[in-house]
Amino acid sequence: MRYRKSSRDTAFLVLYRWDLRGDDPNEIFKEVVEEKGLKNKRAYDYARKLLETTLQYIGDIDNIIEENLKGWNIDRLGYVERNALRLGVAELLFLKTQEPGRVFIDIIDIVKKFTDEKAVKFVNGVLSAIYKKTISVLKERK
Repeated sequence: MRYRKSSRDTAFLVLYRWDLRGDDPNEIFKEVVEEKGLKNKRAYDYARKLLETTLQYIGDIDNIIEENLKGWNIDRLGYVERNALRLGVAELLFLKTQEPGRVFIDIIDIVKKFTDEKAVKFVNGVLSAIYKKTISVLKERK
């Protein structure tokens, strides 16, 4: 499932540019796919699925993130942090990935590419808290 790292990178770039510019995410998707030279059909399809899921549930995702920011709101986050968290929450909670560890690694790698260690720790902490709460709730339901 190596192609999923490329899919996550692609979806992140689309979300980042969409958040920054406000352009049509489908047009941005085409732009990013062309820039990256994304040819693997599985990577393309999974990137599209990640993007569509994130955008479909963006309100719910942002609420989940805000509940875990401790006195902050999502608008105060940087574009990288906000969209890395959105992507991670979408994949972990809404797509219910079978490889959560890999999702964490790839999301953290994305944040490392564009920001500093402080942001990496922040995103890892918030995403971990969200994931742990979800796992806890699911265990209680059983």
